[in-house]
Amino acid sequence: MLNLNMSLLQSHEFVVGVAVAAIMLSALLASSLFRNIALALAAGAIVILYLQGGIANLLTLGQTLETEVLSIPNFASGMLVGVAIVVVLYLGFRPRRTAS
Repeated sequence: MLNLNMSLLQSHEFVVGVAVAAIMLSALLASSLFRNIALALAAGAIVILYLQGGIANLLTLGQTLETEVLSIPNFASGMLVGVAIVVVLYLGFRPRRTAS
């Protein structure tokens, strides 16, 4: 559960988390070129990490990243709020289908 009080909203980590999530998701949703490049880079990085240490290395890296992000609770909360903002705006700006 998110603890959204005024001190959280004023923290630097929260603002950075919101900005990072909003920029990344907006770029992924808006631009097919950016999406294709990001997916290609992510796939390449996963292949390189897999070749270096196999599945065990991928799982260890994922757990390390998760603990690092969650160790800064304001940043993690900011990321969640940023994701929510982008999803709401994306759904709100989609053109409506008209019945004909």
